Amino acid sequence: MKNIVKLPKETNRDYALRTIRENIVNLELKPGTMISEQDIANELNLSRTPVHEALQELSSSKIIEILPQRGSYVSLIDMNLVEEAIFLRSTIESAITEMACEKATEQDISELEENVNLQEFYLGKDNVDKIFELDNAFHQKIYQIANKMQCYYMVRLMNIHHDRLREMHLHTSNPLTIVEEHKQIVESFKKRDAKASKDLIIKHLSRLHTQEADIRKKFADFFA
Repeated sequence: MKNIVKLPKETNRDYALRTIRENIVNLELKPGTMISEQDIANELNLSRTPVHEALQELSSSKIIEILPQRGSYVSLIDMNLVEEAIFLRSTIESAITEMACEKATEQDISELEENVNLQEFYLGKDNVDKIFELDNAFHQKIYQIANKMQCYYMVRLMNIHHDRLREMHLHTSNPLTIVEEHKQIVESFKKRDAKASKDLIIKHLSRLHTQEADIRKKFADFFA
């Protein structure tokens, strides 16, 4: 498991949750992997309690399966849960993007554009990990512009099912389409075309449906 630096003032439970979540999304903890509370606690230099609490929260979104007396494992990819995560995110984020387009300042738009410029830079470097990181930051910024960060945290927990598929997509296809769609969203913000921004975000979030077959070919063992 890849260790992550603990943030200032971050609780042990939040640190454990963030670390486990990121390792699941980036496939360091692959679907089907058995995990041990004690092993994770030792690796993160924590007691078992915050790790236990983190796993319980992750199990509520069905990304972790807890087997009484046997341990826990990372769930295989269930496309029904992926579909539900995409539906939730698309429903909420489309409305928030429309709102953000109307509220965005010139500074906000400049920051979104700078993010996309960095995506293009790392596209040229073939650095999919940085593109994934910037992709997440791009969408988080939209929630911030709309002042809807509680919605962001709610969507983020469920969206872990979608995030794993996004990670796999980056390793099976050229991320150029992702970057180009982000550029189109920024252009809609510049034009203050809230309807276009909403339509673009819905198209952007639903695009993985067309990539599922290719992802399954490369990662067949990861699917339920």
